[in-house]
Amino acid sequence: MLAFLNPVTLRLMMGLTFFPLGLFSIVSGLIILVAGPYKQEAKVLAQQTARIGQKGLTDDITLVTQSATALVDAINNLIKTSSGNAIVLVVVGALCECAAYWLLLVKP
Repeated sequence: MLAFLNPVTLRLMMGLTFFPLGLFSIVSGLIILVAGPYKQEAKVLAQQTARIGQKGLTDDITLVTQSATALVDAINNLIKTSSGNAIVLVVVGALCECAAYWLLLVKP
């Protein structure tokens, strides 16, 4: 058993683990960036909020406009957060790919 865990096989196992992990992370991040799981819902909520805000301005209802503004800010933060998470996934995946390349192809 201990003969199996020499430095060469350990580098090989680590490299073969990092490569699919990095690939999965990059693909997941790109899917989140492109598809945007919350973007469709955010657009609908933003449209409804704009309608509420217009009605609040014409009817002099300040509470409605304040709540609509808060809702728009929350939606924007939600979109920024999901995009930020996707970018982190892509960066972590790229680092895993670099580590796998170094472990598998660069000689010690």
